[in-house]
Amino acid sequence: MGFESFAVVFGGVCCALVGSWAYFRRYQLPRVPIGVMNLADIAVMVAAVVALPFLYLVLPIWLVGGFLILTALSVLYATFQPALPARWTVWLAALALVLLDGLAALRIGTAQNTFFAINDLLLILLAVGIANLWAQSGARARDMALLGVALAAYDYIATARSPLMLTLVERLAALPLAPALAWTSGDATLSIGLGDLLLASLFPLVLRKAYGRTAGLVALALAMCVIGVLLAFPSRAGFPVIVILGPLTAAQYVLSRWRRGPERTTKRYLLEEPIH
Repeated sequence: MGFESFAVVFGGVCCALVGSWAYFRRYQLPRVPIGVMNLADIAVMVAAVVALPFLYLVLPIWLVGGFLILTALSVLYATFQPALPARWTVWLAALALVLLDGLAALRIGTAQNTFFAINDLLLILLAVGIANLWAQSGARARDMALLGVALAAYDYIATARSPLMLTLVERLAALPLAPALAWTSGDATLSIGLGDLLLASLFPLVLRKAYGRTAGLVALALAMCVIGVLLAFPSRAGFPVIVILGPLTAAQYVLSRWRRGPERTTKRYLLEEPIH
């Protein structure tokens, strides 16, 4: 692995985490389409995560590609809506990014750094948007910690102990919107999955809402450090980052709960720290 790959991928991770943190207090999503998250939602989400790889393997590839495009457009639209002045500029920005990603995949392929540069930018924006959609929907730190542990257990089985994820990656390799932040240097490609990036971007936000700015910043710094070390010394077996991040989020939540008691509700958080 070259330093160039590490610098690009880790730099993208830092942009996603810091961007999510900066967006959280600066822009308020006007209508969060997923409602208030609770334990039942977490159970449904885990079930969906388990089922989706199998669906992606059996569905026609064009249908999978269409689903990825529609999902990206909806997330980008929601993310850009509070930041851009008019609806047509929101749609223009979202459509332009997805179209550029698709054209790059068709014209130059999905294994070139030119495609990675476009796709990485898109994934960073998606991570910022999804993390804030969940955090601003009222997601609790407890629920996100449980989600992290569940995903860590599943990812360990699906990635490190079975060929499921490798088979899925190989099938989706030629599609745009590849769900991995990646860069090639020499003969090696370094990458981190979108799921890992999402958990790392989301947990500091919900911990900041639950226990304050310092707790959130500590979670942000820890996530960066862990990901930086794992990227600097990547496992040849494809060891998933979330296997470390999941238990780490749970440990941070347990420690915060032990030191400071029950987490704040969203209503109490906004009363104590109003957003101007």
